[in-house]
Amino acid sequence: MSVLFSLLRTVFSPLFAALFLLSGLTASPPAAVDGLTLENEFAYPYSEGAAFCQGLATDGEYFYGTGCIKFLNYNAIVRIDARTGEIDLCNDLCLPADVIAKGYSHLGDCAYHDGRIYAACEAFLFKDPAVMVFDAESLAFLEYHVLPPEGQGNGHFPWLCIRDDTIYYTQAREVDEIRMLNLSDYSYKGSIKLDQTLTKITGGDLLGDVLYLSSNSDGREKVIYAVDLHTGETQEAFVRDTGSGATEAEGLCISRTDGAVYLHCTDVPFVSRTVIRTYRFSGTDADGA
Repeated sequence: MSVLFSLLRTVFSPLFAALFLLSGLTASPPAAVDGLTLENEFAYPYSEGAAFCQGLATDGEYFYGTGCIKFLNYNAIVRIDARTGEIDLCNDLCLPADVIAKGYSHLGDCAYHDGRIYAACEAFLFKDPAVMVFDAESLAFLEYHVLPPEGQGNGHFPWLCIRDDTIYYTQAREVDEIRMLNLSDYSYKGSIKLDQTLTKITGGDLLGDVLYLSSNSDGREKVIYAVDLHTGETQEAFVRDTGSGATEAEGLCISRTDGAVYLHCTDVPFVSRTVIRTYRFSGTDADGA
């Protein structure tokens, strides 16, 4: 682990432990979700989990998490063994100084694609949000690409996901469309209009032609929306009980293993810890999805 990561664990552990106890006063075990079966969860004290409290991606073998503490200009990317939950590698202060100097300070949700990690990143005053690109093997920073003006919206850029040559993403609030970029050159590809307006969107991933969106809805129950990419029809697919009204729902990704489909979510209860929850789609197998 890096020096800064170790320092966060040492210096802030007592504070985060106290916050954990405080948040636990109102917490209770998550309830069952219709259509999803909770298979597993990994919980980390926030002194560790701050490094991956925003985004979550997977290649089937590892989770890749992105995180930030905005007021400290702290951004990190972490690789985690998906079977054991053990943190395998962490790149603290993963954004180069010249990128930070341009005002980039908030890594959001991320995606794995072809040996690289692509992360949404917001900038100071929400101007010129950009895609940050990292090598999945070393977690080293590779490059970044500013969103084209016609695709920036209000400058909020909380998440992205990738299929083939297309990056899908939205802003966080007043979400009435899914925007798309060409992965080959980061040019604007157009949008898919939704039949309703969403808010507090924090993560997303694709399963077939359905885009699942995580929302940080109020209270302990967090809504996951399903969007039909062909029609823009949008509906509440799942409502997850996260166990505490102080929980923030963040990253979301989907994986297929041994004939089953899994949905993975990052939850952050009152900056006291970071929890990765894995749900199995009930009655859904990978071949039929």
